[in-house]
Amino acid sequence: GLEPSMAAAAAAAAAAMLSFVVAVLMMMIVLMIAMAILMRSRRKRNVIGFFHPYCNDGGGGERVLWCAIQALLREDSKRLIAVYTGDRASKEEILAKAKERFGFELHGERVQIVYISCRVLLEARMYPVLTLLGQSVGGALLSIECLVRLNPGVFVDTMGGAFTYPVARFLFGCRVGCYVHYPTISCDMLSLVSRREASYNNRRVISNSALLSSLKLLYYKMFALVYGFCGRCAEVTMCNSTWTKGHVQSIWKVLPDIVYPPCNTDKLQGIAFGGREDLVISLGQFRPEKNHLLQLKSIQHLLKLGVRDVHLAIIGSCRNAEDERRVRDLRQHVSDLELSDHVSVLTNVPWPELKDRWLRRAKAGLHTMWNEHFGINIVEFMASGVIPIAHDTGGPKADIVIPYQGSPTGFLASTEEEYAEHMRKVLGLPSSELAEIQGNARNSVTRFSDEVFQQKFLLCIKRIL
Repeated sequence: GLEPSMAAAAAAAAAAMLSFVVAVLMMMIVLMIAMAILMRSRRKRNVIGFFHPYCNDGGGGERVLWCAIQALLREDSKRLIAVYTGDRASKEEILAKAKERFGFELHGERVQIVYISCRVLLEARMYPVLTLLGQSVGGALLSIECLVRLNPGVFVDTMGGAFTYPVARFLFGCRVGCYVHYPTISCDMLSLVSRREASYNNRRVISNSALLSSLKLLYYKMFALVYGFCGRCAEVTMCNSTWTKGHVQSIWKVLPDIVYPPCNTDKLQGIAFGGREDLVISLGQFRPEKNHLLQLKSIQHLLKLGVRDVHLAIIGSCRNAEDERRVRDLRQHVSDLELSDHVSVLTNVPWPELKDRWLRRAKAGLHTMWNEHFGINIVEFMASGVIPIAHDTGGPKADIVIPYQGSPTGFLASTEEEYAEHMRKVLGLPSSELAEIQGNARNSVTRFSDEVFQQKFLLCIKRIL
């Protein structure tokens, strides 16, 4: 008689536990519905909120943000803008940097900076494993903080936080638009893991193991399904390049608009083509995927080819302690490869100095990132008369370094030998041939101007205003 009574007690305990779980879930659903009703009632319909937690970084993504905001403010004098950020600078400092770095005058009285405290949820260091999932869920949680602080009529993501879209749309009742610089997961990443190739986002310990590769591929595929659902929650989707559009279209199952990013071409078109030196420059943040080591090896190879007077200036913004560590490592590589006489690494160079001291003097510009989504820096090279030598993949290949009226605008490479050969060619060109390529390149990048971006951005975003 003991066993049946124990079984009955176990069944009763299981039923009680199930009832408790159901009750908790029901309570959570009721609370979420109540929260949604409350938050929707507090929505400020005349405000457009931009999700850009690193709005003060001064990179290409921030140029898109402030250029879009300038367009919206100019188009309607009653329009109000909110920017969600984890930066601690004051509103005056943030807007002053947007003006100093990018040249955008903004109506400060119609821009509100909404300060958030949980930006750390977006940082990769918080998630040593399942980093993509951790950062994405972290973004969704962060968006709750953003929208509790201020719930706008329209929520625009310009940082790539797709997991924020269902939160903004279904919980807080916002219209949702997005500008995608780079898909969180791409078909290339899936094929990299399935081919078991090591890279900066596929560690060798995983690529060397069939089991770990299979598990990671399953994780990526499951993540891609959820990422696709979240992406479909946006009512307007803009992509910065043909490459990005292809991946977003494939994973989200939507038809995005291509809106090329604003690339500051106007302010660079006045730089003279002549007076160039045997100087090569590289512009970009100090991140692993930028592959600065390939640039060093290319210079090393160029020296072996007998070109002795060349100098490479690697210029980039240094945002935090992690970037500073990477800069130290890069300088150590320069020393280890005995390139100190030919390579300098410069951080946080002000825009006037970048234009007058570096872009005005350089003959060639290096870009070595595999599958760069677009490549604003390459466009800046071309507008200022610097011949680009870019990686033969992604946006640079599909959209930027393409012939102009059948003539070359720059060069594409993927190995140190190819980069070295193209550098040797550019540095040795007669001034007339150099000027011809410079002219083709400059004419070709007028399609990436601030004005063209603002027209296309407004055309797309008006569908949800």
